[in-house]
Amino acid sequence: MYIKGNIKILEAPKQLLGKDIGDLDGNLDTTGQGIVYLSESVSKLYFKQPDKYKEIMESSKVSGNNQGFSYNSAQDFNIDLYKNYSEFGRNVISPIADNAMNHYKYRLEGAFVDEGGRLVNKIAVLPKNFADPVYRGFIYIVSDSWNIQSADLFTTGLSAQIPLFDTLSVRHNFIPVAKTGVWRMFSQTFSIRGGFFGFKFGGSFTAIYRNYDLEANLPDKFFTNEIMKVEAGANEKDTTFWNLIRPVPLTVEESVDYVKKDSIRVLRETKPFMDSLDRKENKPEWGDLLFGYTWRNSWKRNSITLETPINSFQYNLVQGVKLSLGLSYTKYLDKNKGKNLVTGGRIAYGLADENLRAAGDVTWRFNPKKYSQLRLTGGREVLQFNELEPILTLYNTYFTLVSRRNYARFYDKKYAKAEYQQEVANGVLGFAVVQWSDRSPLENQTDYSLFYKKKREFQPNIPINAELPDEALAQSQAVVVGISLRLRPGQKYMDYPDRKISLGSDFPDLWLNYRKGISAFGSDVNYDRLSVALSKSDIVMGIGGVMRFRLEVGSFVNKKQVYFQDYRHFLGNETHFSNKDYYMYVFKMLPYYAYSTKGSWFEGHWEHDFKGLLTDKIPGLKKLGWNLVAGANMLYTTEAKDYVEFSLGFDGLGIGRLFRIDAVTSFQHGKYQGIGYVIGISLPLNELQL
Repeated sequence: MYIKGNIKILEAPKQLLGKDIGDLDGNLDTTGQGIVYLSESVSKLYFKQPDKYKEIMESSKVSGNNQGFSYNSAQDFNIDLYKNYSEFGRNVISPIADNAMNHYKYRLEGAFVDEGGRLVNKIAVLPKNFADPVYRGFIYIVSDSWNIQSADLFTTGLSAQIPLFDTLSVRHNFIPVAKTGVWRMFSQTFSIRGGFFGFKFGGSFTAIYRNYDLEANLPDKFFTNEIMKVEAGANEKDTTFWNLIRPVPLTVEESVDYVKKDSIRVLRETKPFMDSLDRKENKPEWGDLLFGYTWRNSWKRNSITLETPINSFQYNLVQGVKLSLGLSYTKYLDKNKGKNLVTGGRIAYGLADENLRAAGDVTWRFNPKKYSQLRLTGGREVLQFNELEPILTLYNTYFTLVSRRNYARFYDKKYAKAEYQQEVANGVLGFAVVQWSDRSPLENQTDYSLFYKKKREFQPNIPINAELPDEALAQSQAVVVGISLRLRPGQKYMDYPDRKISLGSDFPDLWLNYRKGISAFGSDVNYDRLSVALSKSDIVMGIGGVMRFRLEVGSFVNKKQVYFQDYRHFLGNETHFSNKDYYMYVFKMLPYYAYSTKGSWFEGHWEHDFKGLLTDKIPGLKKLGWNLVAGANMLYTTEAKDYVEFSLGFDGLGIGRLFRIDAVTSFQHGKYQGIGYVIGISLPLNELQL
């Protein structure tokens, strides 16, 4: 299989967020156009019905990057019309799917005789509802055998729920490859057009299949979880090789792009050029006061970043105005930046409590194929009792100053911690942590707010939990060790010479967590906490949408001495704002610490995104591209008993479809607690280890 990928900027703005676009590292010409991605690859592709693949990429070429490997995976571009659905942002129904008659009308446009003397029917594919996940265009069917001879179809970004794209086009050509009349794909072209923030782009990926072997004698265990392997040296083939092997000639623009970008690459990899670029980029600007300043030495592959106090401004009742200053150093240890060393420190001063605190960390990522990472942290900080930050510091600053509501609860922590992670076998990712800490209670030192000064009283810096004894908040020292395993059976992956890319599994993830509070070395704690979690985030249900869930059960099997920082805390929410990427972990209306426990617990989260199945049928809504999402969350602890909430909302609102709004109703001990709403925004989230 040969694949050529080409993505081109067709129109570009002069500026983005107040900064000049320039030529995008030499990719754009004076008209604001240019190829930003050009790549070719040659692979051997193995397939066994119904869904087993293995791909071995033997050759790879990326314009302007002699170290890179193409992302042209044959399986990513295998849009199989013989399957009921094509996988995009949501499943798009094939014109010959089992239920196609419910979504399409057809019109015979004519017929012709091909080179083999076969009568081929040209059939127009006509959607009944243009907002449905459907194709438009033509499909060519061979009479008598009724197989696809070719197809020329397209769908829209609205139908496929990929708002970045205006249209997505698919062209297929099939040929007979055996005397028995077996037909196989000969060529496939996948084209896109779209835009964002003033950019307009277009692109295409063309695949050519050849040298079919239908009687391949493969070993019994040939197909494994490694579905793609890129051979070492695949990116070292010369121009002569590509001129001989390439079945689709390059356009003039593509030929020029290879030559131009190779020349630019050679220039940009020289020390004088890197130094001159750094001198320009390292000049401080006024915007750095807000976003921070970064100094780079590109030749040595390192950088220093200064975080400004303006960028990190916070306000809380314990510290008052919190001024902080952060400094970090990054060193990339290889050209592909897969291995790196990051170290940093930060100091913070609270104007109200008049305390200066400092902390630092070192992170070493040293084996991308095993996701190996070692992180050392330590210092003194003010942290929330639930260190996963149930309310973000930005939100807490706003609500404290503007609404006179102090939701966050803080304590003082001096600590030293070491964390290590590594994949010990495919699908088995291990985490280990050891930590010493000295925890001290804190009190409010200010009561200033901008509004509601006479109408509302701030609450003391004590977590609200009916089962919380006073001694649980006392000063304590703790030595804690923890081990977590994420088991992902049948994890598929792609093996590159310098890294590994995990692709998920058909089975749920199983998490095993153990946390031990050690009564030794001056430590005051003594407990054992076990939990098991099961989660799956992408259960595709045809055109019915996508379901996701997460279940967790756990218990303190030993709780001889447990302080509140050691409790199992849950991600609650008492505001109207949340991070929608947390929704398999967070409760939308649960008070932050009301259900924190040192006993046993069960936690369950479920959501179903209908992916337009219902909203496509409602006039007005179907043009907006919003998705109806239903959800339910449940929590049970031995102390506080049961809590349940249900939600119904719309996802995919606003610019970039980043926003979501839900109506939420909650019940405690079976009694109705009220109804509210939550606005969610998509923010980056690392997988939580609870």
